[in-house]
Amino acid sequence: MKFVWLLPAFFAAPAWALSGLTAYADWLLPLLLLISLLLLFLLLRSQRHNRSLQAYIKTVQQLPDPFRMLHDEITGYPNKLAFEQQIKLLLQRDPSQHYSLLLLKIKDFEHINKALGRSNANLLLTQIAARINQQLVNDPDVLKLEWQSQHAAVAHLGGVDFAAWVHAGRKQHQAEYLAQRIEQQVPEPLLIHGCAIEYRIASGVAHYPQHGTLLNGLMDKAYQALQFHLYRFSDTQVFNPQMQSYTDDKLLMMSQLSDAIVQHQLQLDVQPQLDLHSSQVVAAEVLLRWQHPDKGLLLPKDFLPMAEEMGMIYPLTQWVLAQAVTTLQQLRQQGFEIALAVNLASSDLMQMELVEQLQQMLEDADVPPEQLILEIKEQALLSDPEKALLVLQRLHQLGVALALDDFGTGLSSLGYIRQLPVQQVKVDCSFIAGLHRSDTQAAVTGAILDVAKNLQLIVVAEGIEEQAVADRLVKMGCQRGQGFLYSRPFALHGLPSWLKQWFHQKKQ
Repeated sequence: MKFVWLLPAFFAAPAWALSGLTAYADWLLPLLLLISLLLLFLLLRSQRHNRSLQAYIKTVQQLPDPFRMLHDEITGYPNKLAFEQQIKLLLQRDPSQHYSLLLLKIKDFEHINKALGRSNANLLLTQIAARINQQLVNDPDVLKLEWQSQHAAVAHLGGVDFAAWVHAGRKQHQAEYLAQRIEQQVPEPLLIHGCAIEYRIASGVAHYPQHGTLLNGLMDKAYQALQFHLYRFSDTQVFNPQMQSYTDDKLLMMSQLSDAIVQHQLQLDVQPQLDLHSSQVVAAEVLLRWQHPDKGLLLPKDFLPMAEEMGMIYPLTQWVLAQAVTTLQQLRQQGFEIALAVNLASSDLMQMELVEQLQQMLEDADVPPEQLILEIKEQALLSDPEKALLVLQRLHQLGVALALDDFGTGLSSLGYIRQLPVQQVKVDCSFIAGLHRSDTQAAVTGAILDVAKNLQLIVVAEGIEEQAVADRLVKMGCQRGQGFLYSRPFALHGLPSWLKQWFHQKKQ
């Protein structure tokens, strides 16, 4: 740049300074002009070179250095690439050993991110990562990963997911122990700008080589175990092959179901049961519905089988029983003495505390036990007949009525049914629908009714839609009926109004 300022000064010099150069004027001025042009060219070229150099330096600065390539930019802990490289080398050296992959996930961190902002959330994430590492770094069975000048036992896989590699040769269940310890001890509230932030950690474990020999496959299985544990479908964090039959959509649906009670998405409908001889309303069956936020109204068949399979049915049963007992209390206060029937799942009969909890509900509401009917399917008795029979006997001693649902469709022997302390049987609608049109159907239904009468059981026929069917059932000795002929299911809270209207119609 300094040359740009010197050239004008040269040409502006006084005449006496150039007097000695007159003899050289013919060739000196063209030479000076040529030099000036050359300097100007070099200057412009230098400026272009500087711009190119700055762009190159900027590009170089943006390229990841070795540390950035192998470490998470937020927490500074080894990333997934570094973790995979370490595990690959370890398994190449000694593939015959037994190891465990431990995955950890911070639950609902997106809410923290929205509440605190990205920078504060990143600060919190770094503190949680340090807490997790502190729980692992001194354990001799956990693989140590290099991290700056210290050791790290945890890798940050991205987002809110972390991983550790545990030697399982000496202690088979070491990974499960570490997972439980982290879940219990790490999630203590953290202070950010004076605010105590609470969070929860879920974990999943997959074993090498039991669950796979490739790291990607182990990652998938550990993640499935984590999802099950996160949604509270499993008490253990360890992968089980049965988990593979569940898609992410099913897991999400079950997770939503676990929150449905708190969010008031569950509702109860009811369908009355009548005495076929007197048309008096003697009971009503309670039916569970789920008003799903995205899928709309779901019937029991849409979610209860899956809930039972995944161990979520008992909390739902407790909620339904509580609602039913409260409704019975309200009906008694309004002068209605009818019973309510609630369906029990097979796993409900494995809950030994069911009897005590139900007894407490009835006593608190001052409801006679006989006003509650518990319906059990025959299949519910087959998984553990002895334990199921014990619970049924205790319920019978409590005084509640017991009904065997879908009678005639199960596989139980008459000898076993005779041992059951049931007072009612419900004949499935598949035997009822064409009763008045088919002699074969009538013969099958008659045989079922004869068996029930020989066992001295009250018979309730489901699915009655036509008066001709009701008339035929009366002739065959059926005592009670339920179906669209009398009423479609309606909201449980509307039962008192429906009863008043029914009684008013019958008086006319």
